[in-house]
Amino acid sequence: MLLRVVLVVCALVAAATLPAYAVEPFVGRWAISPAACSGLGDTLLTAPLIASDMTVRWYPGTCRIGKMYKLGTAVYIQAHCFGDSASDTPITLEPRGDKLRVTWNRGRTEELRRCK
Repeated sequence: MLLRVVLVVCALVAAATLPAYAVEPFVGRWAISPAACSGLGDTLLTAPLIASDMTVRWYPGTCRIGKMYKLGTAVYIQAHCFGDSASDTPITLEPRGDKLRVTWNRGRTEELRRCK
């Protein structure tokens, strides 16, 4: 019985000392409209932006995150994009609750909503 208690306490202590990794607020699926959330379109109106901690995919391209830094709530990304227009692309993601402001390759800033 005492051995069982000791093992449980050791397991709890070990679990408490493991690092906790927070998910970045920009990670997830975002779109200009709810109808675009379920698709894989190829325009601003039909394509969702899908972001993970390592990649960003939207209608202009699919990119691997190279460098990233934060300033306030904004995340500035130097992404390595591939496909028809392979290049290094600056991307800015600024989450604000259920909204995400996106600037892709210094273009016009768009406001997307988190897909539910």
